[in-house]
Amino acid sequence: MTRANLNNKLFSAVLGSILLLFLVGVALVLFSNVTYLAKSGGGATGRNGWELLLASLQDPESHFAIKLSVVSAAVTTVVSLVVGIPAAYVLSRYRLPGSGIIDTVLDLPIVLPPPVIGISLLVFFNSCTGCWLDGLTPEWFVNLSNRFLTLVLGHEITDSQSWVYSTRGVMVAQFFIACSFGVRAIKASFDTIGTRHEEVARTLGCTRRQAFVRVVLPMARTGIVAGGIMTWARAIAEFGPVLFFCGATRWKTEVMPVAMFLNFSVGRIEESIALALIMIMISTVTLLTFKRLGGKGYLW
Repeated sequence: MTRANLNNKLFSAVLGSILLLFLVGVALVLFSNVTYLAKSGGGATGRNGWELLLASLQDPESHFAIKLSVVSAAVTTVVSLVVGIPAAYVLSRYRLPGSGIIDTVLDLPIVLPPPVIGISLLVFFNSCTGCWLDGLTPEWFVNLSNRFLTLVLGHEITDSQSWVYSTRGVMVAQFFIACSFGVRAIKASFDTIGTRHEEVARTLGCTRRQAFVRVVLPMARTGIVAGGIMTWARAIAEFGPVLFFCGATRWKTEVMPVAMFLNFSVGRIEESIALALIMIMISTVTLLTFKRLGGKGYLW
């Protein structure tokens, strides 16, 4: 073996070792939840960690938090796709003035600390413009959302007209961060398709709208689904914006991250770990589905 080959193998081994150490560290940190449950037990209840975990999974309040997280993230994803698909198409196909500023504003919710979004929403909805928007919210919409949330959550929701500290406000807090992830993922799909197929369709008599609906959307459906999945995963994990904008109210704005925080703050560690394990499983399945549908190894 020559000295050059030895150096090359040594260099590759060092790089591979760094990657391996990082992967082992991530696995150990996440697996520590399981080892904690395996070692915990006794105390006043006399139950081990797994029994406490099963009890927490059967807790009605945990069920409420899980259902609110899933439902709010699903609604957020639908709204994000309604906004994100046209926005991603415009960013992919048109040369806009001030594109650098547009990209920066679009990426700000991604890179800003999540509590910044929450406190900004709180300040905005307490401003004159925000109060005006509250006043524009029709009473029928408030009643309809309360009935819908009461039906799907199995617990009565009686939100007022204001979006602040309300259950439906959870979706607003989720939207302002999750939508940017969806736009970036869908834009990447449109960029991959290119403009050639659209141009051919237009030479055959299609308008731009018809080419978009009949050609671009079907070709980009996998990327759109992947973008929707990432939007949902990001929305279901939101904590800071929900905490600042909607508060941490049990049986009202108690999504899974908030429920983890509330349980941990009063010493109910096993309940927090139960929700943490559920979120780890949800995130794992989401990432596998995203990659299965052709999602890249990056978010934007």
